[in-house]
Amino acid sequence: MSKPIPLDAIDHKIIETLGIDARVSNREIGRALGLTEGTIRTRLKRLLDNRVIQVAAITNTGRLQNPMLAYLWVEANSAGDIEALAQAMAALPEIGFVATMLGRAEVMAMTLVENSNVLTEFLHQTIDKIPGVRRVRYSLGQNFIKHDFHWCALID
Repeated sequence: MSKPIPLDAIDHKIIETLGIDARVSNREIGRALGLTEGTIRTRLKRLLDNRVIQVAAITNTGRLQNPMLAYLWVEANSAGDIEALAQAMAALPEIGFVATMLGRAEVMAMTLVENSNVLTEFLHQTIDKIPGVRRVRYSLGQNFIKHDFHWCALID
């Protein structure tokens, strides 16, 4: 895992600008901040190389035909099963997010499905067969009010 690096006001402004439009050019950012394009390019490379940021395309699920975001709350058979269970779930291409948790369940995962039949089949044919799974509960996202895509954990 990369070590944290100090960020100054210019780094934060670059990140904020890219958060609004990741396609903006280094020249435009430099012009807005009163810096050269080369300075922006150097700082941006440092931010990318140190995994402070990652530039990526984000799918707007609101534009998909029948998106259903399923939150999977997975209880493990034992504490010794948690890490292997989380890793097995993370390896599944259908799963977009996995975290170990304290509280409601030991592992929480998210997946996007087209309908409840697809979710049911996925739970019974895939998740239930992972060693260490004791029980799976799920919640379906119905109406998304806010999702701040500026913050996430970049996995090394």
